[in-house]
Amino acid sequence: MIGVQGCGILSFNSQDRTVSEAWDDSTIRLKLSQDFLLHDSGVLDGIESLVYQKDVVLVGSVPNEEMKREAGKIAKQVNGVNKVWNEISVGVEYFTDYISDGITEKKIKASLIMDDKIKVENYVIRVFKGVLYILGSASGPKELSRLKYYVDQFSLRDAKYFVKFGSRDKKI
Repeated sequence: MIGVQGCGILSFNSQDRTVSEAWDDSTIRLKLSQDFLLHDSGVLDGIESLVYQKDVVLVGSVPNEEMKREAGKIAKQVNGVNKVWNEISVGVEYFTDYISDGITEKKIKASLIMDDKIKVENYVIRVFKGVLYILGSASGPKELSRLKYYVDQFSLRDAKYFVKFGSRDKKI
């Protein structure tokens, strides 16, 4: 048990956010999941929230524009959220898309992990309907350029980057 806990702490230390900030992000993500699950319509429970440094990207699909707007409104009302990008698509998600997206996402993450100049811990990555969403923090334009190089190796419909620049000195 001690070894597992130690690995978790090491993982947080390599990120450009503190343990407290990572906790805040997890709390926001959990609250969003709960709010979407408990929504009267029942159609928001499939929405996924990517959260990094209190910024949120919403991905998933809903049956109509009204539900998309409702999901964005709910996200903006969650305590602590700085900014919300509503990338929810209107329409149906097919199981085959889900499987294909999951495989592509794993391959992208694996390729990024192999590059020691990319701090993959600083990114939340999701592929949905052939579109890659990346939320996080790059040390600078060179790191983002390297990340984009790897992403370009995959056949994606699009890639959307919600990335801030600059790591900061951290106190542990």
